[in-house]
Amino acid sequence: MSSHPPIVSPETVERIAELSELTPSYMVLMVTAGVLSAVAMLTNSVPVLIGSMVIAPALPPLALISFAIVNRDAKMAIKGTISSGAGLGLAIAAALIITWILNVTHAIPPETSLIEKTLLEERVTPGLYSVITAIAAGIAGIIALTERKTDTLVGVVAALALVPAGAAAAIAFLSEDPHRCWGGLALLGINMVLIIASSVATLLFYAPKNRLKNKAKT
Repeated sequence: MSSHPPIVSPETVERIAELSELTPSYMVLMVTAGVLSAVAMLTNSVPVLIGSMVIAPALPPLALISFAIVNRDAKMAIKGTISSGAGLGLAIAAALIITWILNVTHAIPPETSLIEKTLLEERVTPGLYSVITAIAAGIAGIIALTERKTDTLVGVVAALALVPAGAAAAIAFLSEDPHRCWGGLALLGINMVLIIASSVATLLFYAPKNRLKNKAKT
């Protein structure tokens, strides 16, 4: 067994694990974020899109996966993966359902194209900007969580890289546009991987400092 102090303190891991629990509040917030994200893209409303990301607790499960990688904890990784997958799955399902309801009730005029929207187009095509956003979100997010600087709402950036891509895929699916649907899902997957990878790299970069800090506490 290694005598080195952990890179991430047990208290921090426990706190993030609690935030990643599949509680009713976590699931409701992800559903609400999916609904608002879909509405935002259907109406091209940036304020609504940002508001939907403020309430989305999408970052903690990915942070938990990052902690699991640096700590080589398979059980923790599985927990984070299940929580993240379930939360994003609920958000996508909610986006799909609300788009269908708005469509069949003609709240959206029948002649309106669901997919010819600027906000949606940006979230069905992986590109350099999305890569930079995801990497920055991973770095800022993991620092905020480990340093307890959650009051900065840094998780909004991570959520912005995730939930809208899934919602865009749902809208494209209803529009029978498989190209854009797969594009949204691909962007979602790429962003998840990049957020986790940049978080792990950040944790390893700060490893010496964090080990000293954790050693001082023991």
